[in-house]
Amino acid sequence: MFKKINKYFLKNKTSKYIALGSFTFFFVKGLVWLGIFLLAGSNFINFN
Repeated sequence: MFKKINKYFLKNKTSKYIALGSFTFFFVKGLVWLGIFLLAGSNFINFN
């Protein structure tokens, strides 16, 4: 089923670039949020 959807969706270049761009956007967004949570978590822990 996934191959059928993938073949239909990635048939032309425009939808391929849209899919790649949205994946990249959400990947970078997730990395930014991960960095924010790691920074906030390390600030809550006092190392002194």
